[in-house]
Amino acid sequence: MKTFIVEEAKQNLDDVLEHAKNGGTVVIIGEDDQAFKLVATIMPKPGPRKAGRLKGKIKITDEFYEPLSEFEPYT
Repeated sequence: MKTFIVEEAKQNLDDVLEHAKNGGTVVIIGEDDQAFKLVATIMPKPGPRKAGRLKGKIKITDEFYEPLSEFEPYT
């Protein structure tokens, strides 16, 4: 675990991120002695999109196709 003051972390951001990337934990000490822990996480890549996945889950009623009363002056 490495500890940095905010200004130190700003100046050495590449080193801070590299340490977290390699599995280390970084603690950044801010104003009023607030501590922030930085750890790396792996974000999963989204899979391929599948057409029709939501088929049958959305219902459109006949009311959807009726003209809107707000547009009557224009028709």
